[in-house]
Order: sequence, then C-alpha cells, then structure tokens
Amino acid sequence: MKRIAKIILYTLALFFLLPQLACKETGPGQPSLDLTVFSCGKADCILLQFDGHNVLIDTGENGDGDDIVKELVARNIKKLDLMLLTHHDKDHIGGADTILHNIPTDLVRMPNYASDSKQYGQLIEAIAATATPVIEMSKDEAFSIGSADFSVWTSTVPYNGKSDNEQSLITKVLFDGKTLLFMGDAEEEWLKELCLGTKNLTCDVLKLPHHGVYDKNLAALLALTLPDYVLITDSVKNPAEQRTMDILNTFESKVFQTKDGSIVLRIEGGTVSVNQ
Repeated sequence: MKRIAKIILYTLALFFLLPQLACKETGPGQPSLDLTVFSCGKADCILLQFDGHNVLIDTGENGDGDDIVKELVARNIKKLDLMLLTHHDKDHIGGADTILHNIPTDLVRMPNYASDSKQYGQLIEAIAATATPVIEMSKDEAFSIGSADFSVWTSTVPYNGKSDNEQSLITKVLFDGKTLLFMGDAEEEWLKELCLGTKNLTCDVLKLPHHGVYDKNLAALLALTLPDYVLITDSVKNPAEQRTMDILNTFESKVFQTKDGSIVLRIEGGTVSVNQ
C-alpha cells in the first residue's frame, strides 16, 4: 500500500510540475538591452536596442553618416524610435542628415538653441525634407519607450553663442533595474550645477562627458554617480587626458574607451556585461 501511495504522490507531483517546467524551458527570454558605443574618433554615436525599439544618441561627424547607416542596416534596423542629439557640435550631429535620409525616424529630440554651423544647417534641412517630427527641448522631460524609462535634463547655463558643450542634454535611462547616464559634452558650469543640484546622478553605467577631457568637477561627478562602468568616447589621436584617467584610477569603476574599438554593453536579467 505504501508503495502504491508513493507512486500516486509522485504521479500527482509530475502532473503539477511538468507544465511549470515546460514554461521555464519554452517561455519568453528575459528582457535585455544592448548598447553600442561606436568607435568613430573623438565623437559620439551611441545605439540602444531593446524590446524591438531603437534609440540613437548623437550621430558622429559628417563623414560618419554612411558608416552609421551601414551599421544600422547590418542590425536589420528599419527605423529609429528616437534620435536624441545632445547638442549641436559637429562631432555629435554631423551624421544626422545622412541617417535621417536613409533610416525613417519617429522623433528627433535636441536642445532648444540654434547654431550657425554647416552641420546644424544640414540637420535642419534633413528634418524638413524628411518631415521628421522634432522636439526642441527647453525643459526637463520624462518619458518611456517600451520598458525603458528616460529622463532628459536640459542645461540651465545660458547660451552665449559659443558654449555648445554647456547646452548638452543629459539623459538617464532606467532598464531592468539598471541605470545608464549619458553626459553629452557637459563641462564647467553645467557640471558644477549638476553636482551641486538635487538631481539623482547615481548610475550603474556612466558615459563620461566631453571625451575624457579633464574638468575640475570630474571628481565630484564620479563621487555622485559611483558607476560600475565608465565609457569614454575618445580616439587614438585624441585619447582621454591623463588627469582624467588619474581621477578614474581612484575609483573602482571599470573603464572602457572607444580608442580601443566599439564598446558593446548588455543589460540582461538585472546584470551588466561589457565586451570590446
């Protein structure tokens, strides 16, 4: 009788457990976000892919447009949900016109100021020619794309016609419990205001501002952000300054530089992994 009872209990246990085991094996995978920081010299172009969505932060220089389009096509990206341009320097918006003409884009976000540069003129013409919606940001905004939450902060430093870096949009992205912070080329007064302000700067991944150029506020920024990973958009010709690297060496962050090639980062299952 005991043996029969055990067989019955074992059979019942399998009856209830098998559907759960099947679900674990055949259910959908964990959410993931893939981040690529392209190696395109001393310039920024960063791609985020998640939930079938595609977000591009900055677009490199003029000559990078065709290469970026090739990279997007190779990833089978048929459209961008968002192109976010941090500021209007040529090494951040240079490839935007080529990308807009080749990859349909749902929305462009950029700071609300005008530049007299050739690249800015090409950008405005491409936006008009492709009828791409644009938001010129003059205040902080929060929004979601898929399961990623974005906070975009606008500069409080008045534009004097020259300080493009100080107009940089700062973008914080929360995905699967991990936080990415993209600093554009923020420097000097904008960095000081951020460090003395009330915004929560803590993050798991920090895209260092201004290609690793030294700034007196950099140590304070790192102390407030405490990132596990620091990403620097520099080049062999123009690497991050030694003073910047000396400061980074006082922290426990793992540092990756695009002078060594494109950086590929993945968030999956609440963990971050980086390859280069």
